[in-house]
Amino acid sequence: MSEGRRGRAGAIRGWLFGAAGPAEARTVAEALGLAEEAPGLQRLREAEPRQLARVELLHTAAQRAFERRTGEAVCRDLEAAVRAGIRESATGPAGRAPGTGTGTDRLKAEADAASRRLASDAALAGGRGLNTGLAFGIVLSPVVLVLALLAGRFVPPLFGSAIGCPEELVLMDSLVCFAGGAMGAVFSVIIRLRDAYQLIQPVSGRSEAVDVPVDPVQLARMMRQEGWYRVVVGWFLASSLFLLINGGILTLLTPPAAPGDVCGPAALSLAGHQALIKAWFFWGGVGFLAGLNERWAYGLVRRAGEPPRPADPPAA
Repeated sequence: MSEGRRGRAGAIRGWLFGAAGPAEARTVAEALGLAEEAPGLQRLREAEPRQLARVELLHTAAQRAFERRTGEAVCRDLEAAVRAGIRESATGPAGRAPGTGTGTDRLKAEADAASRRLASDAALAGGRGLNTGLAFGIVLSPVVLVLALLAGRFVPPLFGSAIGCPEELVLMDSLVCFAGGAMGAVFSVIIRLRDAYQLIQPVSGRSEAVDVPVDPVQLARMMRQEGWYRVVVGWFLASSLFLLINGGILTLLTPPAAPGDVCGPAALSLAGHQALIKAWFFWGGVGFLAGLNERWAYGLVRRAGEPPRPADPPAA
């Protein structure tokens, strides 16, 4: 039972964080059981130095693939192509021009296929890491909301005070805005990243294609951090707008006014219920837009902090 649990835990860990690669990658010669100075391998290296160097780089990269089965399959195919190249170099005529045999053709074809499979593996790692980070941010959001509610309820009595009905309403509105910011941030990433291959595209100003992709495990780790970081940015943008709007600094948006009987001794009227619902929708929408579009939020803050522009002088 314990071995089965460990196996399932290992499978889940590998699905989330990638397969654990070897401490030291094996070379192609070691995988084939040959010495680096083996005659057949040396002849192939002399005949096809660039293709064999490329195969060795891809073979090393495959050993740190995100999915174990992908790395093992790529290594097997590359090793079989090298074996075929060694056989052809041993039986082929002397003085043959590089790149003219079927073995070397297979070497190039397998290297191209390995490069494509490793690129797909890296894109999968980046997308899965980003989704894991976003999911962690989504799960963390209600935990933060519950902690904020508990702090608002139990911390003031420790200092001999208590929050009244108006303060509770403000706290609830702020938390609704806070949650809207997290939702907007997640939705922003989803609509902007339609293709996981965008995560492994060459950087701006670099046009050549990358034959060996980045380390997929490191890419997944970086994307996990980026995912929950985007949710945190949505929290802070939504909270900042809430403070600016409620503080009267940002007057472009006016929160719905609460009727007087919301905090009165009488039971809440129908208008009071409608006002509470409208306020929740308002602050949730503000938080969602803040997390969805950073430029919109930054633009509002920038416009709020700018002095009023002087009127244009009358035309002569």
